[in-house]
Amino acid sequence: MRVACILLAVAAAGSRADADVELVEESAMPSTDAFFFSETFEDGDVFGSGGWKKSGNDKYQGQPVSVELDSGVKDTSMLFKSANKHYGVGSKFANALDVTEKDFVVQYEVKLTEGLSCGGAYIKLLKDEPKLDIATMDNESPYVVMFGPDACGDTNKVHFILRHQNPISGEWEEKHAKETPSPRKDTKSHLYTLAIKADNSYEMFVDLESKAKGSLLEDMEPPVNPAKVIDDPNDSKPSDWVDEAEIVDPDATKPDDWDEDAPKKIPDMDATIPSDWLEEEADSVPDPSAKMPSDWDEEEDGEWEAPLVPNPKCKKVSGCGEWKRPEIENPEYKGKWSAPMIENPAYLGVWKPKQIDNPNYFVDEKPSNMARIGALAVEIWTTNGGIRMDNFLVDTDVDAALAFGKATWEAKSTLEAQSDVSAKKERARMAREKKREAGGAINMAQVYWGDAMEVANDNPIPAVITLIVLLFTLVFMCSGSSSKGKKGRPTNAAEEKVEEEEEDEDEDEDERDPLNVREGDILAEGNDGKAPTKKRTPKAE
Repeated sequence: MRVACILLAVAAAGSRADADVELVEESAMPSTDAFFFSETFEDGDVFGSGGWKKSGNDKYQGQPVSVELDSGVKDTSMLFKSANKHYGVGSKFANALDVTEKDFVVQYEVKLTEGLSCGGAYIKLLKDEPKLDIATMDNESPYVVMFGPDACGDTNKVHFILRHQNPISGEWEEKHAKETPSPRKDTKSHLYTLAIKADNSYEMFVDLESKAKGSLLEDMEPPVNPAKVIDDPNDSKPSDWVDEAEIVDPDATKPDDWDEDAPKKIPDMDATIPSDWLEEEADSVPDPSAKMPSDWDEEEDGEWEAPLVPNPKCKKVSGCGEWKRPEIENPEYKGKWSAPMIENPAYLGVWKPKQIDNPNYFVDEKPSNMARIGALAVEIWTTNGGIRMDNFLVDTDVDAALAFGKATWEAKSTLEAQSDVSAKKERARMAREKKREAGGAINMAQVYWGDAMEVANDNPIPAVITLIVLLFTLVFMCSGSSSKGKKGRPTNAAEEKVEEEEEDEDEDEDERDPLNVREGDILAEGNDGKAPTKKRTPKAE
């Protein structure tokens, strides 16, 4: 009974574990009309419609990228199929995005169906310019923001790189966020969000959770604003500059008592041979159980000798053979003599070039006013295939983008969890079918148990109710059988003694009462005039 209860409890626990995955029905895609740019791939072939283009650059030739259905979540997404490929695709905006005095947000989903061992899954927001053309894009095409996961070798981060122009020199420089989150490299869908506020703050989200934040003015490397003074590029260290802080003491000589030949270790003269040391016994002896091989020819192979094995006599003593004193550190050892180092009287210090005003110095108090953005592009190289991207958003409303992500990514994540549960059930079902075909008592018991657990997992509430009923039934049965056992027979020596005393009292009353009339007996006179007879009323149990 107890084992049955435990097994049923385990079944109920298992059913609750699977029941925690909330069933989600396929829902309609939320409207994206209010966003500056969006791509959900609901319209099918975006390459055929011209919404997206593939770069015709030689390095991307034959790139296997298309929009395909992800059957696990019943949703279409862009699939970068093959490993060890360069990919270059993008979508040009109808109008350039100007974020002057506005917030900025970019968001998209990544699903690494084969993981990510070496490669990128990031995006680039290309700089708007007259010659911008996705068909001729390559890795040198100027961008404004690069964002997304990248992993290979020492790199394992979610990139955030801002390209910022020096207004004095006209040069564009890459500014990297100092603190970045780690990418998710499992095979599930994950949502990446970058928000840049008009107050110069930025924040990165992974799966709607804030993972890194900072300031464009303080937390980028190199800094957005350059140093006011810099090293003079034309200054050089004088040829007579002395920058050695110490030199060998030219006046030092080796002491007369310095013995460079003294050994580092010497025999310990205080050591004595252990009393059980067997000097007459060898460490190794010929193996007495060894026999000369039958094909050994002593004329050709020479005299056969048994292989050596450790001497069994030496196992229980300190040692055998010639005893040698152990070695200890030599207190007189000094090693090779060398002259000591002293401060250099000619030392002038570490040379540094002189400082001059930075001719390209400027202060940009609003780096959040980024350059105009003209397109979104995926320009990557990866050793892993099966990279899916979906639900691209570019906008100026951060909260709206996060709300869209919550409505789309969370539902997709739940569907993926359901798909994993279904796949697990199918694998278990196939394993049970193999056992069913094999037959046998143990196999069939496991099959029936597995079938029962599957029913319980699919119907958790009825399973729990059934378990409660069974538990109450088992408890009632156990309690009932226990009560009957106490009434039917004495359960211990004390009860037997009480019954014996009651029988003795009955015998004593019979001797005192010849008619043996006791409480509960009824005297009745017979119809034939004979002596009255005794009837006993049964005692209440």
